[in-house]
Amino acid sequence: MSVATRAADVTDDGPPEEEPAPRRSRRLKVTVATLVLLTVAALAAMGAVLVWGGPEDGADTGSTPPTATTQVQRTTLQERKSVDGKLGYAGRGSVVSGAEGVVTWLPKQGAVIDPGGRLYEVDGRPVILLRGDKPAFRTLAVGDKGEDVRRFEQALSELGYGGFTVDDEYTALTAYAVKQWQKDVGLPQSGEVDPAHVWFAADSVRVSGKDVKVGERTSPSAPVMSTTSDERVVDVPLKVEDRDLVDKGDEVEVELPGGETATGTVTSVGSVAKEEKSDDGGPDSGGGGTVVDVVVELDDVPEGAFFDSAPVKVRLVSESVEDVLAVPVGALIALPGGGYGVSVVGEDGRVTDVGVTTGKFADGQVEISGTGIEEGTEVVVPE
Repeated sequence: MSVATRAADVTDDGPPEEEPAPRRSRRLKVTVATLVLLTVAALAAMGAVLVWGGPEDGADTGSTPPTATTQVQRTTLQERKSVDGKLGYAGRGSVVSGAEGVVTWLPKQGAVIDPGGRLYEVDGRPVILLRGDKPAFRTLAVGDKGEDVRRFEQALSELGYGGFTVDDEYTALTAYAVKQWQKDVGLPQSGEVDPAHVWFAADSVRVSGKDVKVGERTSPSAPVMSTTSDERVVDVPLKVEDRDLVDKGDEVEVELPGGETATGTVTSVGSVAKEEKSDDGGPDSGGGGTVVDVVVELDDVPEGAFFDSAPVKVRLVSESVEDVLAVPVGALIALPGGGYGVSVVGEDGRVTDVGVTTGKFADGQVEISGTGIEEGTEVVVPE
């Protein structure tokens, strides 16, 4: 056949017929439809879970390891009751002048004076703080005898001065040591002890207030300053109905201004009930009732808590259970059939919901018991 004839044949037959669409496109349409159906089915299944709840007690919730866990602990749970208290200092007292003259020096408010230190000055002469339980009342000189001699010699010995015997007799050896002491503190070296130049206290004192100013005149028995010890305490007017919550020696928690927490020990519990007073010292018009005085000595005050006086909250133990298994309250889950459980993490990392019986709730923890729950069991907690 010639080329022309083949061309004519092509012209007579017309354009070639369109080839059928590839089968691949039809399979794609089927796949999309199938995905839509699967998605609808998945959503329906999810809705069923939301309606009917989570897994039953003992159900395996999957092998994906949880991101936050804790262990069941054996501990003591304590329920506490908050009562009002007032932060301050223990050992309130006052210092009075022993001499006539002009006040020439005073310590700063809040200063702590240790035994052997200068308490204040009159006419340029210091009054020295000494450790003792009774005030000086006479001039001590060689030949004097008595308990006040022993008290002074003991105080002098504690400051590091020696060469004499601590006893009831003021000897020449005592006088020699006194001269050394007088030279060191800036007093005339007479060897005799003028009661106007010493002040006895049980220990260090803290200046809480001043009754005179530098440059003012003072006279014997006139108030010079008010003092406290340097021990931080909380005074609690405890209602009589709460008396059974505390005993001397109990440990308590104290919430300070600003949210800081300190621990303390009950050092005294009053035995005399009295009418509760208001902040101004008068009877409480709010019907506060009858109270006993409780004093709490703070073990350690957080750095920055420099309040001389402030209202605080004291948390007393009202109920306690010992030797129980406990977890954070957040570890509890609600089971579909009712009750509570925890999500236990097995050794293989799988998580199983286990029903538990709850007991005491306290301090963000809850007592639990149940099959397989023991000390050290790992459970899931929310992040």
